[in-house]
Amino acid sequence: MTRLREFLLTGAALGLLGIGGVGCTGQGAESAAAPPSGPAATSPASPASPAASASSHGDADAAAQDKRVKDALDTVDPDAPEFRESGTERVADGVHHRSRLTKGAAYRLTLVCAGEGSVVPVVGGERIPAVPCDGVPVTHRIASAPAELPLSVDGRAGASGAVGWAIAAVGVTG
Repeated sequence: MTRLREFLLTGAALGLLGIGGVGCTGQGAESAAAPPSGPAATSPASPASPAASASSHGDADAAAQDKRVKDALDTVDPDAPEFRESGTERVADGVHHRSRLTKGAAYRLTLVCAGEGSVVPVVGGERIPAVPCDGVPVTHRIASAPAELPLSVDGRAGASGAVGWAIAAVGVTG
């Protein structure tokens, strides 16, 4: 071996010994088995804060409301020829959508809200009766659709939950 190689190997071995020795200043094997001392070690695990548990509960409620809305709208298969489009939103966000339809054709708009309160739909600039957030689908017939149908759904004061909508053509067969 060359002198340089011996020097490098010795330096590497000493370096590894130095790294291995870091943290070995305890009082023996019993210090490794003993729990750490101090306030963090003696206080029990703190339960989730009320805000955190409310948030997770709110997330579970939101997911359940979304599922309820989607299940209520699941009356037309998305692969069926009469299906046009659908969507879901949080009531707080509202629905603000423009659907491209066949001008003059007839369509069925289905709206459903799950949560609390009610929502107010405006279809093609026309305000239609409020939809309660009880999870029951409400339909509205569009006798002669424009080429582009604006749909807006906003919650009344205190309303919360999920709102969904679906548009299907009337009289279309596969």
